[in-house]
Amino acid sequence: MSVERVRVGDVLELRRRPVTVELDAEYYEIGVRSFGRGIFHKEPVSGADLGNKRVFFVEPGDLVISNVFAWEGAIGVASEDDAGRIGSHRFMTFVPKDARIDTSWAAWFFLSEPGLSLIRTASPGSAGRNRTLAIDRFEAIEVPLPPIEEQRHVARRLGGFAGDVRQLERLAVKAGVLSDAISVSATSRPDLDDRAKSASGWSRVELGDLLKANNDEVAVEPSASYDIAGVYSFGRGMFPRTRLDGAQTSYRRIRRVHAGQLVMSRLKAWEGALAIVPEDLSGFFVSPEFPTFDIDASQVEPHFLGSVVKAEPFWSRLKGVSHGIGARRERVSAQKLLEQTLWLPPIDEQRRLLQLVELSEVAAARRSEVGELLAALVPAALNQAFSQLN
Repeated sequence: MSVERVRVGDVLELRRRPVTVELDAEYYEIGVRSFGRGIFHKEPVSGADLGNKRVFFVEPGDLVISNVFAWEGAIGVASEDDAGRIGSHRFMTFVPKDARIDTSWAAWFFLSEPGLSLIRTASPGSAGRNRTLAIDRFEAIEVPLPPIEEQRHVARRLGGFAGDVRQLERLAVKAGVLSDAISVSATSRPDLDDRAKSASGWSRVELGDLLKANNDEVAVEPSASYDIAGVYSFGRGMFPRTRLDGAQTSYRRIRRVHAGQLVMSRLKAWEGALAIVPEDLSGFFVSPEFPTFDIDASQVEPHFLGSVVKAEPFWSRLKGVSHGIGARRERVSAQKLLEQTLWLPPIDEQRRLLQLVELSEVAAARRSEVGELLAALVPAALNQAFSQLN
């Protein structure tokens, strides 16, 4: 296969189609996601809201490049679905000068390691928004160009492969939603009304009957170091945060957590920052903003309770009992948490339902592994397709 080296500006040209904005008209803007995720559609906007913003029509087949985020793969090709939509001056639209280049091939090339390296070299700067790809620098890039039929063959093959991968990713997301729903259903049984739950041995209890505050506070020694843990929002559990020297913190006392305890972030409990302490974080420390509770294991399995409180139907209730103005000032007190009620099945039933939850968690871990593999497939295919060009 013969490959010639050409300047981008010799085969592609910038095509601007200015929009005369009418105040009472409605317009549909596009954006370009980074990391090769393609073009997306924004919510419709009125001409009055656009104001003096310079916007241009996008047409199918355009090579669309974000001049601000091209360096991280904000590059795509407009499809028929994008016809008649508009983009700001930040989105450069290029079309072929002649029949030597296919814009779909060009997009895939610039998303590969060899192509993205050229884009980054042409986008100088140290910070994201300072790494702007200027038109003249893009046009000065020299690329290896195979024959047009080879380009089209590669573009079709990569397009089909990427479409299959995206479909698998959508299925994985759907499976995740269904799996999470299984956990919520297993621990709260929304299919049963209160009478049915009561008849099945479930009882309505306050968390205060299951939890006892146990804030294992220790004095901070300036000469000591402490492993600090945090709690993710949205029921995603705990994580190791950092190792902190005592001399670096203004806290005089911090709290040590123990496996099996319930920990709550007062600041973010209303968005799901509650978790059961796992074994590998036992002995870590949290700030005084994290109340910790021992769990009465004779009444409730700690991991069953953890599954209940990390689910949105539970923690969304805490937003109504938080105090303060603005998201960063809203706090949930330990007492307000303890006042919350929930339906609790008998302990043997809890253990049986936990088996379903654990299977769901195993499946989630497998999906995470699959997700990482899927994310690597398209970049690997791109590099295989373009690494041999010289």
